[in-house]
Amino acid sequence: MNRCAVVIGVNKTGNLPILQAAVSGAKDFADWADKTQHMDVTLLTDENGGLVTLSQIKTAISQYVKSKKYTQLFVFFSGHGVLKAQGSEIWLLSNAPDDPDEAVNVTGSLLLARNCGIPHVLIISDACRSLPTDTRFQQMNGGVIFPNLPTDKTRPEVDVFYSTLPGDPALELPAQEAANSYRGIFTECLLNGLKPVDTSLITDIGDKGLQQTRPVILCRTMKQYLYKQVPRAAFGHNIQLHQDPDIRIESDVPNFLGEVVLTSPLTESASPLPKEPPQAFNQILSTLTREMNEERAQDGQTGALSATQLVDAMSRIRTAKGRESFETRTGFTVVGTPVRRAMVTNSGCDVFTENGAEHVRVHLTGNDTGERSALIQFSDGTGLPLAVLPGFIGTIVVEEGHVVSVTYRPSRGTPRFWDFEDKSGDLEARRAYIAVASKSGQFRIETIREAKYAGDFLRVMKALDPTLGLYAAYAYLQAGDFDSIESVYSFMAQEREPVLFDIALLAGGISGRSFSSDQQAPLTRHYAPFCPMLTQGWLYLEPFNTRLDSLLEKAARYLVPGLWTTFRPEMTDELFHNLPATISAFMGDYVE
Repeated sequence: MNRCAVVIGVNKTGNLPILQAAVSGAKDFADWADKTQHMDVTLLTDENGGLVTLSQIKTAISQYVKSKKYTQLFVFFSGHGVLKAQGSEIWLLSNAPDDPDEAVNVTGSLLLARNCGIPHVLIISDACRSLPTDTRFQQMNGGVIFPNLPTDKTRPEVDVFYSTLPGDPALELPAQEAANSYRGIFTECLLNGLKPVDTSLITDIGDKGLQQTRPVILCRTMKQYLYKQVPRAAFGHNIQLHQDPDIRIESDVPNFLGEVVLTSPLTESASPLPKEPPQAFNQILSTLTREMNEERAQDGQTGALSATQLVDAMSRIRTAKGRESFETRTGFTVVGTPVRRAMVTNSGCDVFTENGAEHVRVHLTGNDTGERSALIQFSDGTGLPLAVLPGFIGTIVVEEGHVVSVTYRPSRGTPRFWDFEDKSGDLEARRAYIAVASKSGQFRIETIREAKYAGDFLRVMKALDPTLGLYAAYAYLQAGDFDSIESVYSFMAQEREPVLFDIALLAGGISGRSFSSDQQAPLTRHYAPFCPMLTQGWLYLEPFNTRLDSLLEKAARYLVPGLWTTFRPEMTDELFHNLPATISAFMGDYVE
């Protein structure tokens, strides 16, 4: 088994506080990989005034990938990270933010990793994930670090270890406070677990070459260890950041995390875990998602939700229902915030208040041509782009200044309305599932097995609420099931409604970039809105070779952190002034 690692440590980035443990943690990990695992290791750090650049990382990974001799690749990063939005992870390098390209687009890199031909890829991110006050960092999209190769029949198992959980309030600490609290606890715990003195961490797997078994640590075993150990270690250090790891594991035997070097006999209780933190602290650390996963494991179920969570999620959905219809049978209801203004490309609209909610009525005429995108500006100046779907009413729920839900329903008087009414219970169950899966501000599923299940579960009713097709596409993307993404895309295209931008993007329908085969994906210009609806979709533009108009590329630097794409006030104002001309020039005539 040939194994390799690219290990990166960056203590200093721009004007952010200098970290004390990033480089040392990277060097410790590189030592483990080199001396105990006998990997080929490339170590990149900014020690002694050096610089770590995107080009260095890309070159190192490309050399390992193109050699075609490795079966496992580690990419380890320790340093500053920016969570542009949930699911939009950026690693900051030495010359950030003065050079806007000197960052790693982790989300896009994970996608290209699935096409690298190496059977097992592990991404380990020990980044502080603070949200800096310098907005220049938020305006960086970074670059991907895996080569953009032709589709490969080998579909790697991709495991991702993040040191913190997206959505933790501690992620919003000021940069100085976060840096002062940062101690590289995740790397410490990881390396301690890789030098086990407890037999519960070790699995014996067969080795065909040696005709015997060998002790290893599986990624799944390490996941459970870190879920317990990191919060305890953080508490023991009195750290203000609630360090709760976020780990996604796809791999299984024969792939593993590390070989165990036995230097002395093991005992069951040689090194007990630290004392449990107080119950009050446990309650802070216990997120709704974690509770859901624990209940599923105890019940032996896949994708099941607790009754309490379902009731809570369904209750919020029921109380946020929008209008059943407009005179035009098309429009939006906004619950939770006033609407300052709205616009619809290739059409018109008006805004009014009724029954405590804001409504946007879309005017459709026989002379209108092309797909329609709506831009709704809230009272705080932020703006939400949406697809206008003729015959559907969209409902937007805003809580504490963030868009937490967007759903569609067929308008009364359309053929699908009564079908929607008959299946409202099934739809609410799926929306409740989404509400729980998006609790951290990012739509993600815990395991690859459940991701496939989620895609199949959600897509069933996409004709009644097209956002279910959108979520299904992202679930399939997490599972690496590109054939199913293209199936969702084909169905939505045949429905003659505009395909949601994200679905067209992930299926390669906008650029022709397909990950399911070497063939070019069938193109369409029959999509809306003019950009990704989910914030995490922006970081898939580069891997799918999708370019936007220069105005929209600029807009990518002005996103509000959250699940749904929301533009900051200054960008929303600019879009209102220039978007119609941009849409007309960039998208041109639409294909029927």
